[in-house]
Amino acid sequence: MKVMRPSPPADAATGRIALLANPASGSLPPNRRYAALKRAAAVLRAQVYGLDTATAQEFAQCARDTASRCDLLVVAGGDGSFSLVINAVDLSTATLAFLPFGTGNALSHALGYRGSIEEIAARLLAGRPRNCDLIDCDGRTTAFMVSLGIDGCAIEWYERYKRRGYRGLNAHLRAGLSALVSGYRPVGARIDVDGAVRRVRRLYSLMVMKQPFFGMGLEVVPRARWDDGRLHTQTFATGYLGLAAGLITGFTIGNRSGAYRPGRRVHAALDAPRSLQIDGEVGWRSDRFDFRLLPGALRLRF
Repeated sequence: MKVMRPSPPADAATGRIALLANPASGSLPPNRRYAALKRAAAVLRAQVYGLDTATAQEFAQCARDTASRCDLLVVAGGDGSFSLVINAVDLSTATLAFLPFGTGNALSHALGYRGSIEEIAARLLAGRPRNCDLIDCDGRTTAFMVSLGIDGCAIEWYERYKRRGYRGLNAHLRAGLSALVSGYRPVGARIDVDGAVRRVRRLYSLMVMKQPFFGMGLEVVPRARWDDGRLHTQTFATGYLGLAAGLITGFTIGNRSGAYRPGRRVHAALDAPRSLQIDGEVGWRSDRFDFRLLPGALRLRF
């Protein structure tokens, strides 16, 4: 397979669209991924970068280099790849777009994507930039979907199943079942949304969202919006039956379980440390978390 260099010459991408591809995203074999990228690049009339990056650090550096030399940076990967890019580039000057090549692809559902890679690429050409809100997480990272509780545990199990060779929905289902049966233990929590405090005895999940979806099309917070100047929280504290009801409705009509509260700042104090899920990846483990709205921080074309 021909390898494309991750960093263009100084003037190569000026005034043009660049396609940044994460070689680690998704489950397609390398030859099929490369063929799909070529088709998308032809539609976008874009050069492709990033295919010979070997680590997250190299991919982030490639994103910074390429974003500084183009007008639109199209990220071809999954939710985690896009999250890595929004934390790598200068969001005050960059305009980004998303092309789905991952497994969960919550962003595909959030952006209403339909059709083939070529059709989505054509839609990006016809789209327009929009100012979208993001979430500041403890001043350490920026995100578009985070959660505490069973979700972080499920992602940890998902990584284990990936290492065993499972992929896609199969890995996600196994991870969710493992988290339910043998992984997660609910914990007491104090949840403060804009100064209004709620104490829960057994926290199963606290979601803080800027768009409605988790991966695989699970609509967990139907009222969440990219550009409404609010964080959208959903708290599950009624046990596994409530989670099951949320899954059933989330995959059909949109989640109807849990307590919904919007706000601009969220603080969670837990009785014991738990893992944070950040844009489909495992974050850090703590018993204190602070989430703050970043209004209009992301310029996203779709």
